[in-house]
Amino acid sequence: MTPFRFPRALAIPALLVAAACGDSEDSIPVRTCEVTLTYAPQQSVQGTVSVIGEWDGFSSTGPLKLQDRGDGVFTARLEGLEPRDYGYRFQLGEKQLMDPQNPYTRWVRAEEYSKLTVPDCRQPALELRRFVVKEDGKLEVEVAYLDGTDEAGPAKEGVSISLDGVEKPDAFDRSTGIFRLDDVAPVGKHHVKVTAKDAQGREATPLYLPFWTEAKKFRWESGLMYFAFTDRFNNARADNDGPVADVDPIANYQGGDFAGITEKLEAGYFSELGVKTLWISPVDQNPEGRFVGTGGKYYAGYHGYWPSKPRTTQHRFGSLEELRALTAAAHAKGIRVIADLVLNHVHQEHPYWIQHHGDGWFNTSASCVCGTQDCDWEEKRLTCKFTNYLPDFNWRSSDMVDQFVDDTLWWLEAADFDGFRMDAVKHMDQVAGRTLRGRLKEITAMTGTEFYLVGETFVGEDGRSQIARYISPRELDGQFDFPLYWPIRRAFADGEPLSVVDTAVRANEVFYAPGTINSPFLGNHDVARFMSQAAKQLDGAGGDPFSNSRPPATITDPAAFEKAKYAFTFLLTQPGVPLVYYGDEMGMPGAGDPDNRRMMRFGTVLEPMEQELLALVQKLGQARAANEALQTGARHTLRVESDLYIFQRSLPDGRGAIVVINRGTVLRPPLEIDLVAGLAAGKGTYADIFSGRELTLEGTATVVELPPRSVSVYVPKVVPQP
Repeated sequence: MTPFRFPRALAIPALLVAAACGDSEDSIPVRTCEVTLTYAPQQSVQGTVSVIGEWDGFSSTGPLKLQDRGDGVFTARLEGLEPRDYGYRFQLGEKQLMDPQNPYTRWVRAEEYSKLTVPDCRQPALELRRFVVKEDGKLEVEVAYLDGTDEAGPAKEGVSISLDGVEKPDAFDRSTGIFRLDDVAPVGKHHVKVTAKDAQGREATPLYLPFWTEAKKFRWESGLMYFAFTDRFNNARADNDGPVADVDPIANYQGGDFAGITEKLEAGYFSELGVKTLWISPVDQNPEGRFVGTGGKYYAGYHGYWPSKPRTTQHRFGSLEELRALTAAAHAKGIRVIADLVLNHVHQEHPYWIQHHGDGWFNTSASCVCGTQDCDWEEKRLTCKFTNYLPDFNWRSSDMVDQFVDDTLWWLEAADFDGFRMDAVKHMDQVAGRTLRGRLKEITAMTGTEFYLVGETFVGEDGRSQIARYISPRELDGQFDFPLYWPIRRAFADGEPLSVVDTAVRANEVFYAPGTINSPFLGNHDVARFMSQAAKQLDGAGGDPFSNSRPPATITDPAAFEKAKYAFTFLLTQPGVPLVYYGDEMGMPGAGDPDNRRMMRFGTVLEPMEQELLALVQKLGQARAANEALQTGARHTLRVESDLYIFQRSLPDGRGAIVVINRGTVLRPPLEIDLVAGLAAGKGTYADIFSGRELTLEGTATVVELPPRSVSVYVPKVVPQP
C-alpha cells in the first residue's frame, strides 16, 4: 500500500484564504482570513482581467481588476466583506465566465455564478497538516488548531481528536494548538474525527477523516454492484414489521430491514457473488399511511423515495446503530456501501416543506405534475413534481443547497457510507451533483479516500448525450447505462442478433470520456424483470403489476434461464461497475413496479434451475474479482454474428480474458480468432471458468472451441502449487 501524505496546506485554487500567521512552535497560530481570488487561464490572456461580484451588486462600471503576478496567473485581494456567500464571475473584456477552478456555484436570481464563501474570522479553524497511513497500518496525523482573530484561545472542554470513536486525551498540546496522533489502524475502514471550540464557545468546522487500510488500492470496477432493495431483501427483525392498512401487499411493507442485509453480509452471500459495492434503498424516514400512486392504486412508503424527516432512519428498516452495523459488516468484507439519495423532492409531511415552502426552497407556482397536460417530462424536467404530495425542490435556492448537502454529508459520516446513488439526476440543476462532488473531493484531498457518485437518468437508447452531460471529475463518476440496457434486453431477453449489444458497446467506447465509470445492468426496480420478459410473461394482462394474470412465483421455462445465462455472461464481463438487481441472480420473475419488487428467496427454497443460475452468477462474479483484466482491461470485439459473440479484455502487460457467447444450437468446428492489443503477443494457457476447457494463446491464430448453447470465459490458467 502506497502511503498517502497530505501537504501542509489545502487551498481551493480559485479561492485562497490565508489561514494563519505567527505560526511558531510555542504559540497557537491565529487565522488572518485574507480572501484572494485567482484566475489561472489555460492560454495567455490579452487585455484586462477583472471580477464582478455580488458584494457590490455585480457593478459593471467599476469591476475589480485582477493583477498579473508575472507568470500568467491573475489575482485580486478582497477586503472588508461581510462573512457570507457571494456570487462572482471573471470578466475578460466584454466576456464573462465562471471560475474554472472553483467547483461551487450560486444562483442569484436567474443567473448562475461561481460561489465565494467569506468565513467569520472570529471562529476558530482546524488545519490538517499531515496524514500518513503506512504499509503496516501505522497512522500519523497532525492537525493545527487556529485561533479566531480575537484570540480567545481553545476551550477547556470540547477539543478532541478520536480514532474510530475512541478519544485520544493526550493528543492535544494546548501551548502550540497542535493535535498529534500516532496509532495503528488494522486492515479495514477507519476514521479520525477532530473537533474544537474556543473559550467563547465558537466551534470550528470539525474534521472528518475517513480512510481505508488495504494492501491494494481499491477500484470500483473490481467487482459487482448489488442493489439490496431493503424492504424486500431479508427480514431479520419481526418487531419492526407492520403493513399499512388497506394497501395491496405488493405495494406495502413486507419486513426487510438493515439487520436482514447485515445477516446476509455476515453469512457471505454478497462475497460469494463477487460483490464489491452494495447499494441500499434510501434510508430517510418515510411517512406512515397510504398515498395514491401509479394507476390510481394506494402505496406505502416501503421503497424509501418519499423522505418525510431529515437525518432520521426509516424506523421500519431499523435504527442508526443497525445501519452502522450494516456498513461495518460490509467493510469487514472489503465491500463499499452506497445509499440511494433522494434530492429532487420530499414528502409534503417533511419539515422542510412545512417551514420553507414560501421562501424559495421549492418550485411552487411554476411546478406541475410531470407527464400531465402541458407538463412534459423533458421540457419541464427541472420544475415538475412527480405527484402532488411530493413538492419539487428548487436547486437554485442557495440556502436549500447548503442544507441538503450538509444533510448528505451528515449521513456520510453517521452511517459511514462510501458514496451515493443520486436519484432523478436530470430533474435537478447540476449545482446538486457538483456541490456534493466538491465537498467529497475536499475529504479525498485530505485522506485519499475516494467516493463513488453514480446517477440515475432514465433515458432511451439514444440518451448518451443526456447521460454524459452530468459525468465529469467535477460531478458524477458515472451513470446507470440505460442506452446499453435496452439493447441488452432486446438481444438477450427477446433473442435479437447479438450485434445489437456489440453496436451499443462500441458506441459507448467512442462517446464517453476516459475515466467514466458507468454501470451496465439488465434489470432494476423501475422495469419489469428480465426473466419475465425472457419467458414471454408480460404480454397483455401479464404486464399489469396488479393483475391476477401477472407472472407466477417461479419461472419453469428452461429457455428463459438459458437466456439469463447468456445475458449475465455478457453483463458481468463488461467495463464499468455491473449492477445485479436483487433476485435477478436466481431468476426472480415480475411485471412492472411494484411486482418487480417481490420478497427475495434464498437457499433451499430455490428451484433447481434457480440454483443453477445463482451458481453461474457466483462463478462469474468470482472470476471478475480475481482477474484484473475483467475489471479494467481494454475491450475489443473479435467476432460477432447473430448468435455468436467473442470479445477480449486485455491489460498492457499481456494478461487478459476471452469471452465466448454461443447461442447456436449445432456443433461448429473450432474457430480461429485474431487476438489484438496486449493479448496479440501473449503466450500461455487459458482455462474456461465453467468447463475447464483450455485455450492456448497463439496471437492471430488462436483457436476457440464452440460447443452449442454455451458460454465460456477464458482466464489465465492457475497451476496448482505442489
